[in-house]
Amino acid sequence: MIQRFRPADRYAHWTMAIVWVTLAITGLILTFGKILLLPILGHGLYSWLAAAAKNVHNFIGPILIVGVVWMFVRYLPYNWLNKQDFVWLTKIVGNLTGHEHPSGKFNGGEKMVFWFLLVLLSPLLIISGLVLNFPNFGQTRATMQTISIIHMVLAYVAIAIALVHIYLGTIGMKGAYRAMRDGYVTAEWAKHHHELWYNDVKAGKVPESPMVSEAAVPEPIRRAVLLAHK
Repeated sequence: MIQRFRPADRYAHWTMAIVWVTLAITGLILTFGKILLLPILGHGLYSWLAAAAKNVHNFIGPILIVGVVWMFVRYLPYNWLNKQDFVWLTKIVGNLTGHEHPSGKFNGGEKMVFWFLLVLLSPLLIISGLVLNFPNFGQTRATMQTISIIHMVLAYVAIAIALVHIYLGTIGMKGAYRAMRDGYVTAEWAKHHHELWYNDVKAGKVPESPMVSEAAVPEPIRRAVLLAHK
């Protein structure tokens, strides 16, 4: 087996994922709730839900700053783009239909998610969110309205990218979720999905991703990983 994600990498990813999904859900409730939920829930229940969503969104939002910085620091070394990543992107159809082009620890698609979702869109959402969250720094009503629209559009784009990422990281790619949950993958999985990384691990070039014997992995994790990758 190969250790794909160290514990600190998984903790950073799960922190980001939980905070991000919470903000996405509460934001969608605030945006579309009056149209979609109010007719179903009624005014009483919907008013409670909308108030709860607003408070959760406002108080959880600043935590995203910590999540973005933490994940950026942990994942930047793995996400520098190279020639193979651009080749991978040109073969995107084959990659999504089971004929994957060799890639490193993260493929071109995953690196695009890192740079666009984490490095570009998330900071823009944080900045615009802080402007909306703290209206006592001289912002005019017109400024708040403009920033609100910008924040909403950025959020829709980010949610669309995140949904693709979540799909491929769960049911869209067998074994991907277990890799993030438990940290390990089988050698066969690594070779099939990330052949260049597998070759480097096998050659001992990436000490942060060691190849270990099955006996060295705790039994519950070993069993879960083997079942997920069958």
